[in-house]
Amino acid sequence: MGKLIDGIHGHVHGKVGGVVFYTANGQNIARSLPRSSRKKRKPTPLQAFQRERFKVVQEWLKPLLRVVKVGFGKYALPQTGHNAAMSYNLTHTVVYNKEEARYEIDPEAFAFSGGPLPSPLEATVAQDGNLLRFSWKNPDSQDIRFTTRTILMVCNPNNRSCCYKTYGSLATQREDVLDIGAHNLFGGTCYAYIAFIDEETGAVSNSVYAGPLVFGSTPYGLTLLEFVQTLRNTTLFSYFYRREKMAIAHIRFYTKLFGATCPTAG
Repeated sequence: MGKLIDGIHGHVHGKVGGVVFYTANGQNIARSLPRSSRKKRKPTPLQAFQRERFKVVQEWLKPLLRVVKVGFGKYALPQTGHNAAMSYNLTHTVVYNKEEARYEIDPEAFAFSGGPLPSPLEATVAQDGNLLRFSWKNPDSQDIRFTTRTILMVCNPNNRSCCYKTYGSLATQREDVLDIGAHNLFGGTCYAYIAFIDEETGAVSNSVYAGPLVFGSTPYGLTLLEFVQTLRNTTLFSYFYRREKMAIAHIRFYTKLFGATCPTAG
């Protein structure tokens, strides 16, 4: 049953016959109901091709929903930031891996942001413990003002995690730092990106690839013993030690396996 919002001249919401009315981004939209089918139809080769490409991009974007909302929020209105990011990356970043016979994302072409501001030039990233140090050069443009700041992002597609910072340092400083200490990015290759954002207008630049990072199987390249010793001194370890016996059992097992000394209660 359809409902009239704000009277006869307002928006329609709900189902009327074979048409569904709904509101998205302030617009009243109508779409027909899908035809019901008792048998599940096998997709055509073109449909299977598009579904596989769509799935690859969707998996990359899952942990980035908040940052692409900022980065692609104004890219193609009235599209949402997520839909604009999907459309852009489906078109520009999906490649076919012939050796493994599958589609995948080209990290250097991937983007979490798109807009009219000029992008950073010659962006690089380097690890310094729990910190990622970004550096770049500014384009020769009047659009880079004292209100232009950075958006930093690093993601690990293998474990679907990411870390980002919006409204970072001023673009004129040409360097910024991202603290990844509270994020589970270790285990595989991570990819770092940077973009500009104007803190007054919200306008952004296209994001650029800063480089890959490999953290190893333990946090930030630490050995197992170093990791346990670091964890021992944290409030988090104390909490799990008292509250979760299973967590302590796992730590004892792996430290014994690798010949490290397991912490005792104190």
